[in-house]
Amino acid sequence: MIRIENMISRAFLIGIIKMVDKNGVQNALEWLREIGEELAEIEGPGFEGAREDDINYLPVCPFSNTLLDFIAIYGERPSQFVELVNLSNKQMREAEDGWEYPALTTVTGILHHSYIKRRGKLAGVELLNVGSRCPRTNNIVYNEKALEKANMTKEDVDKYLEKAYYVCKINYLKKE
Repeated sequence: MIRIENMISRAFLIGIIKMVDKNGVQNALEWLREIGEELAEIEGPGFEGAREDDINYLPVCPFSNTLLDFIAIYGERPSQFVELVNLSNKQMREAEDGWEYPALTTVTGILHHSYIKRRGKLAGVELLNVGSRCPRTNNIVYNEKALEKANMTKEDVDKYLEKAYYVCKINYLKKE
């Protein structure tokens, strides 16, 4: 049964499925990124999570309870979610500026990444997503180009991923 308190979040996840079906994976990917950026503009500068030195990490996975509940009700991960994650990760690997992309394990990571990336930029920092861990499977995805730019190794990231789901290197932007 859908309760009023979780209707909006479930409607949004169904909206992602419908967006992929109606407008294609690339358009849905751009739509999710735009939503994250718009939310960041509304929220303003800053970023959440724990920090150690120049590392920002999230000990909780954004939207995981909502996503895991939705998948349990749906019966499996919707193929549209898998398509979005696969396309974004492919773009990350193939783009010259691949460090700009998230290392994705979940579809909601698309929205989350564009949100924190924009809020960080508003705060004068570049957040490089160097790795993520899936809340359902514990699979890890690394962003090789972000690792290189951050001068980090997978082992460095693994130390954080033992206690986190999303790890970013903080680069302070030069003021002009």
